[in-house]
Amino acid sequence: MAICISGAFTADDRYVRVLRWTFLRDSETVLCELGLTGNDTAYQLRVDPLWNPTGVSVEVFEDAMSAFQRHAMIERVLVDDGWTLESFESKKLERPRAPVTTSS
Repeated sequence: MAICISGAFTADDRYVRVLRWTFLRDSETVLCELGLTGNDTAYQLRVDPLWNPTGVSVEVFEDAMSAFQRHAMIERVLVDDGWTLESFESKKLERPRAPVTTSS
């Protein structure tokens, strides 16, 4: 999941929680990830590989409820099409650091 960042970090800002669902059908895998955007102002839902009825691989939501509702819709379509939930993970990922610039 790509994470956009800006500004300085505090100790708590160095990490972002990402929820990850892995679905399997035969030898195919679909990965769904949900996490905050880098500036913590919105939720990002990413589906990989590029499987999504709207043709969009990343969707952004202003609130958690909308993001979870969209995930539930995708999960329902997958399960109805014969996919099974292989795993669920909740991980704390370190955000990439923004380059430090200095002025002379």
